Amino acid sequence: WRPGIAMQVGPEARVLRQPLGMGGFGVAAPPVQMAMGAGMQQLATMPSLDVQERAQWLQEVTALIGVEVEMANKYRVLDRAGNQFFYAVEKTDCCRRQCQNGLCADCTSWEVDVLYTPPGGLMQKFLALRRPCSCVCCCINRPTADVVDEATGQKIGSFRDPCTCCSLRFQVRDAADADVLVVNGGCCCTQPGILCPLPCGPCAEVRFDVEDAQSGAAVASITKRVPSCLSWLFAPDVDNYHVNFENIQNPQWKAIMLAFTIFMDFRYFNVNRNQQEARRMEQGWQG
Repeated sequence: WRPGIAMQVGPEARVLRQPLGMGGFGVAAPPVQMAMGAGMQQLATMPSLDVQERAQWLQEVTALIGVEVEMANKYRVLDRAGNQFFYAVEKTDCCRRQCQNGLCADCTSWEVDVLYTPPGGLMQKFLALRRPCSCVCCCINRPTADVVDEATGQKIGSFRDPCTCCSLRFQVRDAADADVLVVNGGCCCTQPGILCPLPCGPCAEVRFDVEDAQSGAAVASITKRVPSCLSWLFAPDVDNYHVNFENIQNPQWKAIMLAFTIFMDFRYFNVNRNQQEARRMEQGWQG
């Protein structure tokens, strides 16, 4: 997908990307997409959102005794005023959840459903995030995930976690799996919140810049935050995310950024306290 070139997103729909500039990262919606669902309509009005992971206290209690039972991840999605409009819940079965940590973490499949939950309204299916099972070995066959619009049943985008050295970098793709955006967290050494997450100071945040894959221009940002001292002490794998996409006009791409935030949490920040201690010990041995 390139500026000024048509991108096929469905059997009959075409989307034309507008050049970057004063209008920001804009995508013109064709007539077929004008009758968008309620969830997309809501996202179209939101310049930013907050994704708050909910603590699973049974999981944290079992982690304290050294044998953690992985529970389904759940996320609240709020607007800047604190109103909940979306709710994401993991649908992975119990057996596969236990494989999400350890040697099989990169290979295990998982599923997340995102629901549209307007205040005082009826809950509706919105997005489906699907990570298929795959054989991942170092740089070979790196993890991917697809985003499906539940209203149409069509794939609207995907993500890929490429092999990088000492940096967090992700590829965000369109429906045809062509690279459109790059989420860049920079070198791990420049992000104190990755090396030593704490509930205060610079160690409380990790910032990711969302850039156009062709021009490198910044179009959005994602900031990971430690919720509070209490959460840090008793639920260290629970994080909050602030997604700012003021320069993205098409609600489909806002939906993709929402889904990507959950994908990133699964990939790198859904780590229990036992694994965190093991990683610190490993880093000490390597040093």
